[in-house]
Amino acid sequence: MLSIGSLCLSLRTPPKPLKPSKTPKPIRKLYATKAMAGSNPKKFSTFEFRDLMETFAVDVKRAENRPLNVPLIAPFTIASSRLDKVENVAIRIELSDGCVGWGEAPILPFVTAEDQSTAMIKAREACELLKNSSSMKLGLVLERVSEILPGHEFASVRAGVEMALIDAVAKSINVPLWILFGGASDSITTDITVQFTSRSLLHHVHFGAHAK
Repeated sequence: MLSIGSLCLSLRTPPKPLKPSKTPKPIRKLYATKAMAGSNPKKFSTFEFRDLMETFAVDVKRAENRPLNVPLIAPFTIASSRLDKVENVAIRIELSDGCVGWGEAPILPFVTAEDQSTAMIKAREACELLKNSSSMKLGLVLERVSEILPGHEFASVRAGVEMALIDAVAKSINVPLWILFGGASDSITTDITVQFTSRSLLHHVHFGAHAK
C-alpha cells in the first residue's frame, strides 16, 4: 500500500485466495547438528527459536560497533524533515567458534529515540558486556542486553544487538534465520513511504506495479 496524505494506491493486484493445501506449513522438524549448552550433539524434533534460547550457550569472542554512513542518491523529504544520508550503527559479533553475526541499528532522529552518537555509545556498552560475560544461554544474554538497553529509549540499538547475536547463533548451528523463525511465505505485505512532492516517482511506482 502506497500512502501519500489521504491517497492510497495498491502496489499489486489483489492476490488470489490460496487453497488450504497451498498454505505454508510451519516447520515441525529442525535438526541441530552441533552441541548445545555443552551437551553432546543430538537431534531436536519440533525445534524452534524459543528452544534455542533455552539450550544454546553463547560465548562471545569479539563484539564491536561502527558508524554506518551511507549517502542517498537524492534527498528524501517528507513533511517533518529532509534526509540526505543514512547514519546508522553496524554491530558485529563473533562467537568463540568463529561464527560471525551482523546487526544494524536504524537511526532516524525524528522517529527513533536515539541519534547516532547516543546509539554508538550504547552499542559500545552492549558490546563490552558481551565480551566480558561468561558463556550463558541465549535467552539470558538477550535479557542482559534488554537490561542495559531498555524500552523505547534504546529500542533501535537493542534490535541491532539482538540481530547480530541471533545471526551468529543461527550460523553456529547452520540453520538459516528464515527456517529458525518458522519458514517462508511466497508473499509479503509491506508499505513504502515516498516524498509527497515526487510525482514522477509516484507515477513510476503506480504504473510499474500495475504493469506486472
